[in-house]
Amino acid sequence: MDNASPALIGPAAAPLVSPFRSRARRVQWPLVVLLLSIALTAIAAIDAQRSVRNQRRLADRALREYASFAAWSYAQHLALALDGIGREVLGAVNHGDNMHTSSPVPTAQDLASYLRWDEACRCRRTFVGPSPEAFFAIDLRERSIGVDVNGAATSAEPIGLYRSAASPANRVSPEVEPPSGAVLTSAFRDWLLDSLSVRVRSRPGLNRGFRFVIERHTGAPRIVAYTLMLLAGDTMVYGSVYSASSFTRILANALDSPGLLPDAFSEGRANRDVINLAVADRFGHSLFATRTSPSAGLSARVATPFASDSLQVDAAVRPEAAGSMLIGGLPATGLPFPLGLLALAAALSVIAVVQIRREGELARLRAGFVSSVSHELRTPVAQIRLYLETLRFGRASTPAQREWALGHIERESRRLVFLVENVLRFSTLEQRQPIVGEAVDPVAAAREIIAEFEPLAHSRRVLIELHAVPTPVVFVRKDALRHILVNLLDNAVKYGPPEQTISVAVFTDGDRVTLSVQDEGSGIPVSEREAIWRAFSRGSTSAASGGSGIGLTIVRELARAHGGDAHVDATAGHGTRFLVSLPTAPSSATRLQ
Repeated sequence: MDNASPALIGPAAAPLVSPFRSRARRVQWPLVVLLLSIALTAIAAIDAQRSVRNQRRLADRALREYASFAAWSYAQHLALALDGIGREVLGAVNHGDNMHTSSPVPTAQDLASYLRWDEACRCRRTFVGPSPEAFFAIDLRERSIGVDVNGAATSAEPIGLYRSAASPANRVSPEVEPPSGAVLTSAFRDWLLDSLSVRVRSRPGLNRGFRFVIERHTGAPRIVAYTLMLLAGDTMVYGSVYSASSFTRILANALDSPGLLPDAFSEGRANRDVINLAVADRFGHSLFATRTSPSAGLSARVATPFASDSLQVDAAVRPEAAGSMLIGGLPATGLPFPLGLLALAAALSVIAVVQIRREGELARLRAGFVSSVSHELRTPVAQIRLYLETLRFGRASTPAQREWALGHIERESRRLVFLVENVLRFSTLEQRQPIVGEAVDPVAAAREIIAEFEPLAHSRRVLIELHAVPTPVVFVRKDALRHILVNLLDNAVKYGPPEQTISVAVFTDGDRVTLSVQDEGSGIPVSEREAIWRAFSRGSTSAASGGSGIGLTIVRELARAHGGDAHVDATAGHGTRFLVSLPTAPSSATRLQ
């Protein structure tokens, strides 16, 4: 008569449909929504980044076009400046396509006399550009060269002054070494004769007007301006020589010239504050550059004719001025924000997914807990009803039978009380209130609790043995000690084999008293010896035996609340041995009441 029949259990035996199960199924929908939100955020971030890249591409294209215009404008202003400089110093001997018919033919010394007169210094000087280092005149028919050196070119006199050293000694032939001045070296004169003769003879169409070439074969580079004058018998080449520093000033002045950039482009700023610029010859040798060279990515290059040479002009809009040239300014890079937004959304979604998984797992555990508790409660209730009906209908006719039935009722009532107390105790685990402990004799308390529990153990023919030696008192609540030992005994009876012997021991371990309970079951795997202490968790070897999964959680929490601890003895041989240590002095723990 230990087992209740289904007819007696009645509606109480109907399966319980837990709302947690349907809730666990609904957990998938938030997960789908979160994954969809991640996908939409990723699409939005990618689209935003694509838009930013397109805007940046358009902005870079606009800046390159601005730079291209600036380089073209500089090339035009430089061409005008060079034409003005050439016209100022060589215009008197340039007849265009007309032939020079008057006599005499101008010499190199005559060129200085064609410069404008300045009453301030009562001298001839240049006003448009720097003063040349020297003038020269080449007779291509006779292959002779005449040179006139500027005596003021290396003095402290004003820039632009030309003080002619006109004398017969200056009219030298290629065979006669000049008296002084590096500009009159034989190598330089040879280069003038050879180079300009080839240029004029081979490409006459490129030599109209005023031309400039760069000489780099005799040490420091020099810039040579020249023009042609047609004669009846042949052609005269007249020219002037400038130092590299003088030509650098020409290039710098062209950058600073007004009107180089439109007002809408510069907004009243100096040209150097708007663009970076560099000028090099056709071989890449730098002739002039602003303080900051143009960056390679957003620069534009223009090649301007420079006699038979070419000048390479590189220009780029300065970064600090680029924003004011574009409507709305430079677009932000956009990379950190969309990627940061995507990373944040992904992180939040991962957290949400983890939380949802935890909620789903908790819902599953709670559903299992409700199902287990319902089953655990139904069993003693069904047993109590069965034996009450036995007594009510007079089926126990003798005093011994009635006592037997009452004993079963008492046993199942105690089991019911233990279950209800466990659930109530579990519900108060999270309440953090001060503990008021009391001095308790652990041996006497263990003996009393075992005597109370023995009727439940006898139902499975289990023997409980107590092995104890005199120990100090422990400072715990007596009901807490009862919950600890009852849960350990119930766990041993429930998951151990029938007719086993459960050994309970109380002994001193240092400054603590240890309570041990060992059964003769199959033991607990090492991988599960920590998991079994978590709420609603049961070991794989005991899952089929029922149980609510909160008993061991209550044991450890109560032990730790009093300053002790609980664990599985790893050195135990056969079966499972639980050890609970309790302090022999008042604990300062303030977790549970």
